Amino acid sequence: MAVESRITQVTLYARGARIRRTAAIEGASSSRVRIVGLPVAVIDDTMRVEAEGGLVTAVHVGLDAPAREAAAGEETPEARAAHRRVALAEAEVERVDGALAVLAAAPVAPTVDSDEPPPPWAAIVDARRALVALRAERELALREQAAAARRELEEAQRALAAAVDRDRRAGSARAAKLHELRKYVELELAVTERPEPAGGGGRAVHLEYQVAAARWAPSYVARFDPRGDGAPSGGDASVVLELRASVAQDTGEDWTGVALRLSTAEPERFGALPELAAQRIGRRQHEPRRTGFRAPPVGASALYLDYIHAFPASDAALWVGVGRIAAEPPAPPAAPQRELSRASAFALPKSAPAPVALLEQPELIQTLARKPRGGGGFFGDDASDEADFEGGMMLMGGRAEMAAAPQLPPPPSLPRPPSPPPRLDYASLRMAPPGSPLRGSLIAAPSDPREAALEAELAEVLARLEALALPGGCSTEWPHTYDYAFATDGAVDVRADGAWHAIAVTARPATAKLRHVAVPREQPDVFRIATIGNPLDGPLLPGPIDVYDRGSFLVTSSVDQTPPGAAVEIGLGVDAAVKVSRNTEFREEATGVLRGGLRLHHAIKIDVDNLSERAIDLEVRERVPVAREGDDDVDVTVGRVDPAWERWTPDPEAPRDRRLRGGYRWRLSVPARTKRALRAAYEVKIAGKLELVGGNRRES
Repeated sequence: MAVESRITQVTLYARGARIRRTAAIEGASSSRVRIVGLPVAVIDDTMRVEAEGGLVTAVHVGLDAPAREAAAGEETPEARAAHRRVALAEAEVERVDGALAVLAAAPVAPTVDSDEPPPPWAAIVDARRALVALRAERELALREQAAAARRELEEAQRALAAAVDRDRRAGSARAAKLHELRKYVELELAVTERPEPAGGGGRAVHLEYQVAAARWAPSYVARFDPRGDGAPSGGDASVVLELRASVAQDTGEDWTGVALRLSTAEPERFGALPELAAQRIGRRQHEPRRTGFRAPPVGASALYLDYIHAFPASDAALWVGVGRIAAEPPAPPAAPQRELSRASAFALPKSAPAPVALLEQPELIQTLARKPRGGGGFFGDDASDEADFEGGMMLMGGRAEMAAAPQLPPPPSLPRPPSPPPRLDYASLRMAPPGSPLRGSLIAAPSDPREAALEAELAEVLARLEALALPGGCSTEWPHTYDYAFATDGAVDVRADGAWHAIAVTARPATAKLRHVAVPREQPDVFRIATIGNPLDGPLLPGPIDVYDRGSFLVTSSVDQTPPGAAVEIGLGVDAAVKVSRNTEFREEATGVLRGGLRLHHAIKIDVDNLSERAIDLEVRERVPVAREGDDDVDVTVGRVDPAWERWTPDPEAPRDRRLRGGYRWRLSVPARTKRALRAAYEVKIAGKLELVGGNRRES
């Protein structure tokens, strides 16, 4: 039974996605179901199946082409209508051009051989004039038809190009054509006795699989609503933080009306559960030796004895060893020997060990032969065959009998086994059949020759999506130390066209603390900074953020990695309503009894003018020169500061050689339409014979 499925949920990772589909199954208590219409981008070994009210006993992912009645047409109805219009227009142009060609080749007055006397010349001239007028009228009509036909052809070609472009932009998700392939999932479903839902629709079967050609990158929008009038200037403000995502996918299926979850995890990263050591009270014991290798079970070859008895070799001897089978028969012995019976038997020398020891020693080789067709019974037609085994040992049905056996040649050298398949690629491994030389071991499953072309096509699609440039400011590189999935507030649509699509994920209210920062030593601008607490349950990933104030765009800033519950600082740009000016004074004074020292006086004056309609919290940063460690010839002393400032280190955790020293800052509140003055002074003492590198004047 073949059924269709629909996408209900998509979990999107930085690279790849996990798709969840749901199909309704109706049938008996046990059935074989084929879920068709899956894209070829499905990664087979990631397929997982879950059935409600039933048990899935077997799952197989296959590759198939759709049936003729189930396949869609080569084009959409709009494109087919556009092609038909172009064909009709081309036929009309060709018809009119042919009529013009016939008219141009037709003579005005054909020559007529007749014995009758010619008509009067005036009648001939009038007839020719009438014919020329008729021809001119016909040619004019044909040329008007030709112009109209060409205009119609141009319009039809434009309509066709527009239809083709719309189909191309509509995405790569569409029904398969007759020459295309799709994947399916075939499963055996054993349904329990639980009744079906009252509303009908059958039992639900959920599929989950991964695809590779999908990406996403986060972005944010902050919409401020300050408490008061005007733009955000200072104090607290309410803000709505919106999480958005740029999503691109080319998986071959559109995500229409799905619940989208954006995950920060890496689906391909290996994770192992921790192994807890046993805690015991008493004498200390040695740690048990752990190894990942486990030897194969002893006597595994005995499992195939019944198969050898039931299906003997056809034409040649089959050499059987412990854990291996040689396909080449041994060379014939030098002395003539009677053929062994049709039954399968093991011929061994008289000194052979017990049967159990035989199956456990790889160096003992056993040979298997068959009598030509015509014999009857397990040992042939008569009991004389048993005399062939005098002095040897024969195994039959678990019973050992001694018999004679000819001397056997040494076994042939075994061919080199093929390279083993990947041990962890379970979806591509199969147990070798009993008649295979590699029976008892896992071998690579036979590959579909169509899969090679599909893998090349999928690799090209994935490379094209990986090469797709990220939107401005977006990043997909974040530390995977906190795995979280952001769920969209509603269903979303994402086309499979390999282009970026902006998706609104969620929006949360938060409170922002607004402050101003100025570094007048570097530039006379005052910057606004908003400190917003992370309102989401998950982390804020690196990405751009657009800041709006009551619908007006302010600035585009950036967000760094921020864990849940922490705060993020966002720059809001320059506040033109706050002015800062910085002026300095310098004077040099000789000191000491013999005037052998210099005292360099520096004075800093900073004026702040708040022209806005609300108070602001301002932070003004300054820097005082510091002496090099171990240099006793230079002494820096901070003088009068009004108002008082505090030490400031931008990055206390930075290495000492990279840490900014000598930093100070004022933190003050400036009322609306108010001026404030900041004063600071410091002195630098050096010997009179010395001079500071770069000049004694440290402020300009």
